[in-house]
Amino acid sequence: MSNTPLRVLVAHRPPLAFVDEANTAQPIFSGYLVDLLPTLLQQAKVQSTYGLYAFQGPGGKQLSNGSWTGVMGELTTHHADMALFPLTLTSQRSHYIEHTQSFMDDGYGMLVKTRQIDSGYSFLLPFQPLTWALFLLALVAVMVIISVLDGITRRARLRAIERTHGVVRVQRVRKRDKLMGHVIETVMMAVGSGSTPTTRSCSVKVMFVAWAIFCVIMLSAYTANLTANLTVNQIGTAIKSLSDLAQMPLPFGVPADSSIAVYFSSSSDQGARSLRPKMTEYADGAAAVEAVRDGKISAYINDYPTVQFFTQEPPCDLALGTETIGSGALVIGLSPNSTLTAQLNSALLQLSEAGYLAELRRKWFVEASQCMVQDSNANGDGRVSLDQAWSVFLVLAVGAGIAIIVAALEVLYYRRLFSGVQELKQDMSALGPRMALKKRVSSLRSHRSGTFSGSLSCDLENPDPIRSPSMGGSAPRQQQQQQQ
Repeated sequence: MSNTPLRVLVAHRPPLAFVDEANTAQPIFSGYLVDLLPTLLQQAKVQSTYGLYAFQGPGGKQLSNGSWTGVMGELTTHHADMALFPLTLTSQRSHYIEHTQSFMDDGYGMLVKTRQIDSGYSFLLPFQPLTWALFLLALVAVMVIISVLDGITRRARLRAIERTHGVVRVQRVRKRDKLMGHVIETVMMAVGSGSTPTTRSCSVKVMFVAWAIFCVIMLSAYTANLTANLTVNQIGTAIKSLSDLAQMPLPFGVPADSSIAVYFSSSSDQGARSLRPKMTEYADGAAAVEAVRDGKISAYINDYPTVQFFTQEPPCDLALGTETIGSGALVIGLSPNSTLTAQLNSALLQLSEAGYLAELRRKWFVEASQCMVQDSNANGDGRVSLDQAWSVFLVLAVGAGIAIIVAALEVLYYRRLFSGVQELKQDMSALGPRMALKKRVSSLRSHRSGTFSGSLSCDLENPDPIRSPSMGGSAPRQQQQQQQ
């Protein structure tokens, strides 16, 4: 066969194979398998040339007389040496042709029409439920923390004022310095309308700064996602699995004379076999796709790569069901007794290990897509999850920790330093900064010296009554002798 050109069949099954016969004398071939063929033959060291010819028809089925239709018929009769066609390998087909190992094994996909989701709770869509729950929990926690911090620091401040200025001053301060509305302030900050807190507590202000940073980030994420949800159509599918398909009143379509039709007729999967009465076979895949768009059938089931291609074409109104049906191992069919099988299998394995097959798939299945709509069934559904927002909650937690530390320092200040600071302020206003500082230094010196001299006089005037046993027993005896 090395001296005879290979006859290679190509059927229009985008994106695996495109056959453009419009306005050209010779068909134009392209696609995943067309790009793979020369590299595969070169890797297998096949020296034969090859020629491509267009073919229209299904994979084929076996007739009662033992012959085959479709692509299988072309191969079994040696009209074609190789078929660039998504041929699903079955045990029956493997007895009549040679084939390569699977180049793609995605099973069968279910093509359905998308529908717009109109929801009255669209304002909740920007965040996932867990994120909403933690946001509300953070709101309540901030209210409680601010109220407690303000109450503790305010009480310490009033007690310090009472010790320094008396009860009358405390009453005037208490009337002027009323407790702020923490609930209202916190909620208004959460909706982006907060103002500077009126409290005199530094710890409360620190907590409000952390809460403000948290709210700015969360509000930005909420606004962006809400805008996207309101401007971009929310799409979904009513059919995601075979059980959903069974509940639909409309029939569903499959390719005619295909392994998919056989699967629903004689599969051991009871769910698939029960759908056989609702199955309609389509010889033209494009007609089946239009039937799905027009609502004539509920779904169209074909090889996963084929139906995936239709979801990437305008008007971008089709989607895939989440359930993958069957195995659907796709192979390159070869004529019976072909001598290329071992060489092509080895080459195909080498190309897969080298990443060439993944590169081709990215080229024809990802980069060629004209519908860049995010899949709602993928990991990210467009809503902010806890995995994305945990660092924002961490900022709030760190701010709360700092606020608690500042509150402890405030209480310590009012208990230990407030009176001295107030006296220093009065001296500075009356005497001036320099004289007030001199007075403060002299008072500290006199306090230290007075304490030292007082301790000495105390020791001299009131000697320690405790004595050692040798000294303590002689004094009373001497006094008794003098009295006698």
